[in-house]
Amino acid sequence: MGRMHLVEIEDMAWCPTVIREATTDFLASLYRVFNIYEPAFQKIAEVLDISNSKDIVDCCSGSGGTIKRLREHLDKNGRESTTITLTDKYPNHKAFQKLASQFPTKIIGHQSSVDASQLPSSLKGMRTFFSSFHHFTPEQAVKILQDAVNNNMAIGIFESTQRHPIDFIRALISPILMLVLLPFAKRMTWKKFIFTYIVPVTLFTNMWDYFVSNMRTYSTKELQGLISQLDAPGYQWEIGKLWSVQAKCHVPFLVGYKK
Repeated sequence: MGRMHLVEIEDMAWCPTVIREATTDFLASLYRVFNIYEPAFQKIAEVLDISNSKDIVDCCSGSGGTIKRLREHLDKNGRESTTITLTDKYPNHKAFQKLASQFPTKIIGHQSSVDASQLPSSLKGMRTFFSSFHHFTPEQAVKILQDAVNNNMAIGIFESTQRHPIDFIRALISPILMLVLLPFAKRMTWKKFIFTYIVPVTLFTNMWDYFVSNMRTYSTKELQGLISQLDAPGYQWEIGKLWSVQAKCHVPFLVGYKK
């Protein structure tokens, strides 16, 4: 089955903030509880060393669900001086501020809207994408990759979805998971509570977006097709799948860095 670029509700400008934040809060809880991206953190550390990158610019950060774990991994492995900057088209200011307060000077929340295909020149460091690259069309995806190359920045793309029957089963049971895991985000508001537990709008919008995310996630072959369109002399690319032991799932990835 080929990739289909369907519409995710949280991508829409008209999507209510309560829906978008409930979705990203759920994902943040999911990533923390199951530690899905644990193998990605080691890959990021390797690329930081190979590319001599000092800092990280996280793109499409949402509620920053993976960042606390990434920060802890870096600190445990001798990279206390690496700064992580959170960015998003629709910045979750409260989530950014909370993470920044937990790790002063080590995590910075960029308050302005950021276009992932054309980062401001002031944002320097390895660019990371967690569960977000599938939101972009092939044309946009190529621009994101080319912009990293044009600015001599390393880039790491990691997904938690793919077009596999098990992933579609996970999408179907995601409403149950959301009911159980959403409180773990510790960002419950009365609006999120009502639209999740009383009038369960967020359960169904999240299930739809989960299903669509599976359909939109690039396969390894499709990622290779994107790389083939780049003007990237001197860049090394790695494409594959990492195994997340705790979550019992694969993490599709693409990393690129200057040789």
